[in-house]
Amino acid sequence: MNMQITNDDLAQAEIVGYTRQGKPVFSIAGGAPTVANVQNWIPIEYDSDVVQRVQMESAVERWARRYPMRTSTREIPRSAGMTVNADTTYADDASTNDKVTITARRFVARFSIEEDDLADANSRMDVIAAKGVDWAISYADTFDNACLGVTGAESSTPANHRPFTSLYKALRTTDGSIYTADTNYSSWNGTTIRIAANPDGTSCYEKLSSTFGLVEKGKYWSPADMMVWAHPSWRGVLRLTLDGNGAPIFEESAYIDSQTQRPVDTLFGTRIAWSRGAKTTSAGCTDSPDGNALLYYVNTRYLARGDRSGPETLTDNARAQDDTDAYSVKFRTRRGFKINHQLSAAVCEKLA
Repeated sequence: MNMQITNDDLAQAEIVGYTRQGKPVFSIAGGAPTVANVQNWIPIEYDSDVVQRVQMESAVERWARRYPMRTSTREIPRSAGMTVNADTTYADDASTNDKVTITARRFVARFSIEEDDLADANSRMDVIAAKGVDWAISYADTFDNACLGVTGAESSTPANHRPFTSLYKALRTTDGSIYTADTNYSSWNGTTIRIAANPDGTSCYEKLSSTFGLVEKGKYWSPADMMVWAHPSWRGVLRLTLDGNGAPIFEESAYIDSQTQRPVDTLFGTRIAWSRGAKTTSAGCTDSPDGNALLYYVNTRYLARGDRSGPETLTDNARAQDDTDAYSVKFRTRRGFKINHQLSAAVCEKLA
């Protein structure tokens, strides 16, 4: 008797194991375990090494505000505050009520391996696990670079590798009456680190302090949501950066994160998330950017990350029509990114 298994059935089923070919074995209520030969993307569990590594490596994945997406685009309101009057009568809000659009883009990878090398089931799972962590690291760097360091304008052409308007591009571009280019941009020439006896505004200390001040002077500063997102190459500079009293402004392992149990670094008392993607590059994103290192001071509540799906995998054995006996695994995630308001973030670019 042929039994038709629907996606709804699989959603309620329990995976009790895998065949030697890597197919999941489902336990369907009312019947014996059944091998389901379906070509569906399988979500990677949140507590898996892959997802946890993505969360560890990507500042945007872990800290940006999440917006679930059912379609390829989603509109969210641009937060411009709200007018509050100290009066006995009500007045309509006078703040700007427009919106921004998040577009989900695919971040994909695939690897293949000869089936003879995967004859043992344990070997198969070990290989997939190892490649999954490799993908997580590269994806985190590529995604963060697309969100934080790409210098070109957003493009819907995949080959351009400009899936979003990056935070760097947004802060260096005029956005109508909302924001004027480079208002929240600063740069450091990479020479003087410590503040001098007679400050001239060129030291690293002064540049970082002024970068913080660009956000702190406005309505988008909130101590509960502020973070530093920076490329790890800033660490060597920050270790040498002292204030006028000779006290360090950078503290390594300032405290332990209660969720991850990992040490947290701080700058001016603000938590730092390190990201290898926080570097300028050519117009398109890459997992190995080699441009100028960036340091952002951001209100994470105004950085939108659209989640349509993933991380997820799709696996398949060699088919009769294939030229090789190769087992293939695809990795995919579909994400969007947008800054809600440019005045909620500032960047310092290390030019040398």
